[in-house]
This record gives sequence, structure tokens and C-alpha cells, in this order.
Amino acid sequence: MKSELTRQAKQTLSFDPLQVTIIKVIGQSKYLPSFPGIPDQHFITDSEAGRGLITKREVRLAILSLLQPAPGDIGWDIGAGCGGVAVEWALWNPLGTVHAIEHHAIRFDCLQQNQQRFGVVDNLKPVNGRAPEVLSDLPAANKIFIGGSDGELPNLLESLWEDLPLNGVIVASAVMETSRVQLIQFAQSMSDRTPNRCDVETLQVAISKGGQLAGQLLYRPSLTVTLFKFTKTVVNTS
Repeated sequence: MKSELTRQAKQTLSFDPLQVTIIKVIGQSKYLPSFPGIPDQHFITDSEAGRGLITKREVRLAILSLLQPAPGDIGWDIGAGCGGVAVEWALWNPLGTVHAIEHHAIRFDCLQQNQQRFGVVDNLKPVNGRAPEVLSDLPAANKIFIGGSDGELPNLLESLWEDLPLNGVIVASAVMETSRVQLIQFAQSMSDRTPNRCDVETLQVAISKGGQLAGQLLYRPSLTVTLFKFTKTVVNTS
């Protein structure tokens, strides 16, 4: 990806058709992803390697599958944490733009470091602030992921849905029971208030990872994550 310095050099310097170009990569990581599903330990987080506030790989892939990133998309990752979803979203959809909103200072710093580590400096835009306050300053989104809402999930869903364009998508995750119930209630309200205008898809991701205990294989379960996908569809007039 070309930096601003490279673009300026290209405008002011001329090069011979036969040349050798040496590219020096700046960054802390020697890991270059070649396929979606970056192992958790490669992210910089607010905790030990592979832990901290990032959406874990298996859940991250499910979220991206629901979002279905496409060229030209403008995405918002609300409550981006250390940037697990936002980084992969931007990395595998270089022709789209992802705005990652995070207010926590340490996590926002991790987000910025991961942006640099994985080279998504052109189409990943870290935003330090809270939703919905900072959203009015951003380009309108057609793909939205809500990973955290600081207890404002019902109001946030309502306001985001009103401004969502036709065929736009909102994906939200919940670990706590309160958030899961709020997503179920919103899904029901969409069915009652806007028939034929909202397509709802939901699933739960329950992962158990293998480890060792007393020299034996043991599967340790992670917390179950509930995902909802809301798609604003064209009204059926037939």
C-alpha cells in the first residue's frame, strides 16, 4: 500500500523503465495473512497474547460471513475493541472502507497498532469516541457491526435502523443475557412494525478448544456468542 510519502515521490521523481525497487516493510509483525481467520495471538491486545478485548477468530469469521463485505461498502464497527473484526474486515475487502469506533484509550491504542501491523492504513479508519455521538461525523454506512454499546443497544439499534439504506445490514453480537434479550426484542419489533422490510437471521456460536490437562486432551468451552443479522429489504408491494 502506498504511503503519502510514496505518492509524493511518484509525483516529483522520474524512474528509468529498467529499475530495481527495494521495499522496506515497517512494523512489528512477521506474520502476513493469506486467508481469512487470523490467529488471535497475532493481534496486539490489552492482555496476554491471544486474549484481551478482541472478537475471537471463530466468531470473527461468522460475523464477516454475515456482513458479506463487498467493494464500495462503507462499514462501521461500533465498539471495535482492539480491532479484531475491523482489521480482518478491512484486510479482505480493500475496496471498501471500515470506520472502527472505540472510546477506551488503551483499546483504541491497540486498534491503531493493529491497523499498522496488518497494513490496513488506507481503508481502516480508527475513530476515538462513543456511538452514537461520533457517528454523525462519519460517511453513512451500509454495513454495520455492533460489538459493544455500553448499555445503549436498544436505542442504538433504533437510530441505526432508521438511517440504514435499503439492502443495508446490521450485525450485532451478544454474550450477556441482557444484550441477547434486547436483540430478540428488536427482532420481534421489526417483525411487528415493518413487515416485509426486515430480514432477520440469527445463530449462536459455541466453541470448545482442545487443550491439555494432566497430559490428556481436554476441550474447554468458550462463552456462547449470539449473533443477529438485520437486513433492510425492499417492501413487497405485490
